[in-house]
Amino acid sequence: MRHMVYAAGLLAAVAVPVRAQDVCTQYRPTPAMGSWAEYQTTRDGQSMKTRVAIVGQEKRDGKDAVWFESTMETPRGRMISEMLVPSYPFEPGSAIETVVKRGDQPAMKMPAGMMGMMRGGQGQPQPSAPGQGAPGRGMGRGMGRSAAANWMQQCRSLTVVGQESVTVPAGTFKATHLRNASDSTDVWVSREVPFGMVKSQTAGMTAELSAMGKDAKKSITETPKEMPGM
Repeated sequence: MRHMVYAAGLLAAVAVPVRAQDVCTQYRPTPAMGSWAEYQTTRDGQSMKTRVAIVGQEKRDGKDAVWFESTMETPRGRMISEMLVPSYPFEPGSAIETVVKRGDQPAMKMPAGMMGMMRGGQGQPQPSAPGQGAPGRGMGRGMGRSAAANWMQQCRSLTVVGQESVTVPAGTFKATHLRNASDSTDVWVSREVPFGMVKSQTAGMTAELSAMGKDAKKSITETPKEMPGM
């Protein structure tokens, strides 16, 4: 169960929003339905692949909502996390429903109590595996509010270096280079990329865009079981 909770926490870390005053705002596009981006992350000689996507939409209580999905390929196997949220980007505490699936195990729906724990930022396991998602020091290093706070703090600390041509496995992009000098974090972003980030580099870790597309669909098609409460 711990790995499922961790995956849901990573999902929140990937998709936290930026505020209007943050330098990131103008460089972060709103991805269209079906948009996906895949990243190859290397940390301390270990590699992990993550794909993030917008995979569906539906109405809940008469209001529109979208499904945001994160799929991780790790040494422990595949982990899929899906969140039904009011829109993208979204506040980490605004998830209406969260479903996670590890390998061939049944899909599990997170109970309301656990969702509340994420909103409150309590009981947050610190993952040992390299994180993915939003650029910067807060990438996947906690759950819910902690991850969101780290990312938003990092985003406020980024300054524009300039326009550069960046080559990653997905191709060559004209990108805006952002930097946080206090912790030697560099991020390259482009509105040509569904979720904005082309490359992120910090001490011991690099994440690069490896592929992207517009044909994403939900990976979890089975009816999820209720996850036991903690």
